[in-house]
Amino acid sequence: MKKLVFIFALSLQTAFVFAANKTEMLASARYENSKMYRQPGTSTEVLKALTSADEIVVVRKYNNQWSIVTLNGQVGYMLTSEIAQAKPQPAKTLARK
Repeated sequence: MKKLVFIFALSLQTAFVFAANKTEMLASARYENSKMYRQPGTSTEVLKALTSADEIVVVRKYNNQWSIVTLNGQVGYMLTSEIAQAKPQPAKTLARK
Protein backbone atom coordinates (compact mmCIF):
# COMPACT_ATOMS: atom_id res chain seq x y z
CA MET A 1 0.00 0.00 0.00
CA LYS A 2 2.85 2.38 0.82
CA LYS A 3 4.42 1.73 -2.57
CA LEU A 4 1.13 2.50 -4.29
CA VAL A 5 0.76 5.82 -2.45
CA PHE A 6 4.40 6.69 -3.23
CA ILE A 7 3.95 5.92 -6.94
CA PHE A 8 0.74 7.97 -7.05
CA ALA A 9 2.41 10.96 -5.35
CA LEU A 10 5.41 10.76 -7.66
CA SER A 11 3.27 10.60 -10.80
CA LEU A 12 1.13 13.50 -9.59
CA GLN A 13 4.23 15.61 -9.00
CA THR A 14 5.53 14.72 -12.48
CA ALA A 15 2.21 15.75 -14.03
CA PHE A 16 2.41 19.16 -12.33
CA VAL A 17 5.94 19.69 -13.64
CA PHE A 18 4.90 18.96 -17.22
CA ALA A 19 1.76 21.09 -16.90
CA ALA A 20 3.86 24.08 -15.81
CA ASN A 21 5.91 23.95 -19.03
CA LYS A 22 3.08 24.86 -21.42
CA THR A 23 3.54 27.52 -24.04
CA GLU A 24 0.71 29.73 -25.14
CA MET A 25 0.50 31.46 -28.49
CA LEU A 26 -0.16 35.14 -29.01
CA ALA A 27 -2.25 35.64 -32.14
CA SER A 28 -4.87 37.77 -33.85
CA ALA A 29 -8.02 37.12 -35.85
CA ARG A 30 -7.34 36.52 -39.53
CA TYR A 31 -10.59 38.19 -40.67
CA GLU A 32 -12.77 41.05 -39.50
CA ASN A 33 -15.83 39.80 -37.61
CA SER A 34 -14.26 36.43 -36.72
CA LYS A 35 -16.25 34.85 -33.92
CA MET A 36 -15.33 33.37 -30.55
CA TYR A 37 -17.86 30.74 -29.46
CA ARG A 38 -18.82 29.34 -26.06
CA GLN A 39 -18.39 25.75 -27.31
CA PRO A 40 -16.73 24.22 -30.39
CA GLY A 41 -19.51 24.59 -32.93
CA THR A 42 -20.88 27.41 -35.08
CA SER A 43 -24.41 26.80 -33.80
CA THR A 44 -23.43 27.65 -30.19
CA GLU A 45 -23.51 31.05 -28.48
CA VAL A 46 -21.19 33.71 -29.93
CA LEU A 47 -19.19 35.29 -27.11
CA LYS A 48 -17.42 37.96 -29.15
CA ALA A 49 -17.05 39.16 -32.71
CA LEU A 50 -13.36 39.89 -33.18
CA THR A 51 -11.44 42.26 -35.40
CA SER A 52 -7.93 41.74 -36.71
CA ALA A 53 -6.70 44.24 -34.10
CA ASP A 54 -7.86 42.07 -31.18
CA GLU A 55 -4.99 40.24 -29.49
CA ILE A 56 -5.99 36.72 -28.50
CA VAL A 57 -4.09 34.01 -26.66
CA VAL A 58 -4.30 30.52 -28.11
CA VAL A 59 -4.27 28.17 -25.13
CA ARG A 60 -4.20 24.96 -27.20
CA LYS A 61 -5.78 23.19 -30.14
CA TYR A 62 -9.02 21.43 -29.24
CA ASN A 63 -9.13 19.27 -32.36
CA ASN A 64 -8.34 19.65 -36.09
CA GLN A 65 -10.85 22.48 -36.58
CA TRP A 66 -11.09 24.31 -33.24
CA SER A 67 -8.72 26.03 -30.81
CA ILE A 68 -9.29 27.15 -27.22
CA VAL A 69 -8.54 30.87 -26.91
CA THR A 70 -8.76 33.66 -24.35
CA LEU A 71 -9.49 37.33 -24.88
CA ASN A 72 -9.45 39.71 -21.92
CA GLY A 73 -9.74 36.78 -19.52
CA GLN A 74 -12.74 35.24 -21.28
CA VAL A 75 -12.28 31.67 -22.56
CA GLY A 76 -13.88 30.48 -25.78
CA TYR A 77 -13.38 28.53 -28.99
CA MET A 78 -12.36 29.76 -32.44
CA LEU A 79 -12.00 28.04 -35.76
CA THR A 80 -8.28 27.41 -36.15
CA SER A 81 -8.45 28.60 -39.76
CA GLU A 82 -9.49 32.07 -38.51
CA ILE A 83 -6.40 32.50 -36.29
CA ALA A 84 -3.38 34.33 -37.74
CA GLN A 85 0.19 35.18 -36.78
CA ALA A 86 0.74 32.83 -33.88
CA LYS A 87 3.90 33.59 -31.92
CA PRO A 88 5.09 31.39 -29.02
CA GLN A 89 4.94 32.99 -25.58
CA PRO A 90 6.22 31.50 -22.32
CA ALA A 91 3.45 30.37 -19.99
CA LYS A 92 2.72 32.49 -16.97
CA THR A 93 3.69 30.83 -13.72
CA LEU A 94 1.88 31.36 -10.46
CA ALA A 95 3.88 33.17 -7.82
CA ARG A 96 4.02 31.29 -4.55
CA LYS A 97 3.65 33.18 -1.33
